[in-house]
Amino acid sequence: MKLFHFHPVIRIRLFLQFLTTMATMAVIPFLIIYFSEQLGTLIAGFLFLVVMAANITGSVLGGYISDQIGRKDVILLAESIICVGFIGAAIVNSPWCILPYITFVLFIFIQFSTGAVTPVYQALIVDVSQPENRKVIYTYAYWLRNMAAAIGSLIGAFLFYDYHFYIFIGVAICLLISFLITYFCIQETYIPKTENISLTNDVDKRIPFLQMLQSYKNVLAHRFFLLFTMAALLLVSVEEQLTNYIGVRLVDMINEPVSLLPLLAVHVDGMNLVGMLKTTNTLLIVCCTMLITSIVKRWNERFVLLTGQCLFFIGYTIMSYSTFPLLLIMAMVIASIGEMMYAPIQQTMLANTVPDNRRSSYMAMYTIATFLGVSTAGVFLIISSWLPPITLTIIIALMGLISTGLFFWLTVNEKIGKEKRVIGGN
Repeated sequence: MKLFHFHPVIRIRLFLQFLTTMATMAVIPFLIIYFSEQLGTLIAGFLFLVVMAANITGSVLGGYISDQIGRKDVILLAESIICVGFIGAAIVNSPWCILPYITFVLFIFIQFSTGAVTPVYQALIVDVSQPENRKVIYTYAYWLRNMAAAIGSLIGAFLFYDYHFYIFIGVAICLLISFLITYFCIQETYIPKTENISLTNDVDKRIPFLQMLQSYKNVLAHRFFLLFTMAALLLVSVEEQLTNYIGVRLVDMINEPVSLLPLLAVHVDGMNLVGMLKTTNTLLIVCCTMLITSIVKRWNERFVLLTGQCLFFIGYTIMSYSTFPLLLIMAMVIASIGEMMYAPIQQTMLANTVPDNRRSSYMAMYTIATFLGVSTAGVFLIISSWLPPITLTIIIALMGLISTGLFFWLTVNEKIGKEKRVIGGN
């Protein structure tokens, strides 16, 4: 199936995903540095935690509300808040005034709304897709998302620091375009059934908060989904080490330029290497995703998933210990190939697991797990001052082994997940 053969809603959503990801990635990666410069590192760290908490809270509320009232209204409300938030950020970071604390308050609303709409976007794609087509859909989504992130990060790297005002206005315009296209071109994809609104007779209908708690209690009772989420959390945690423990270790240990290749007069230090590794990963995904997909499309999906994850974890395990530039780049190539193999299949497994009447709630829990994975990656920075590198490498390897083992069990018992999906995930 080709991109132009997808359901119209999916084609529109993939385009809007590309547009909004490109826009926001010109801002989000640079915010912590912005707040550090304006308010100091300590306050910036605290603000980062508050913003992350707002995102997680938004995910919980957005996922639940979407399953009660539908997708479109939640998307429109969230995107309108994000759009207004970026307009406000532009005003308080204009040539006439710089107000970092108001900027912080605005980004609480922006990240809360972003968290609320993220699981709804994911549920919308599942609503209008069929299980047999989802692998292809998620392959395109993965490729477009990474391309958009690469372009957005490049724009932000060159323009963010000197042109805050114009970048914020540009993001607001992109969000306004997304809002208008969603309003006029996307129809509601999920109409809740009356019997689904009351989750249990034991919950007082007058207390929506208790209903929401019951909903997420049912999500956590779905053993297949819970193990899937735990495996994904470990995977994300290892992936985030490149910009956390691995990055800091390389900068500390390679503080003087070393030869990149024995026969080339090219020298790099630790910071250069981190940049090269990230660039290698991005370029490979943008340029080779479709090639890798075409090579493995006739292979057994379970074999592709598990092999891809093994390659991914092997690559990151090597990067967590080695300091040889060429070996590090080769390890990133191995990890990137593995990522391109497993990512679409993993996302397809997720989509095929969640029950029809609680898709947004399940996606919200999965989104929260990825945030926890990002957060726990920072723990390695703390313990790295106490433990030798080989110990941390062993821990990373064990995390990879556990995650792959969980996915091995999940693929063996995938029918259980589908049966649970049919009966509502209880």
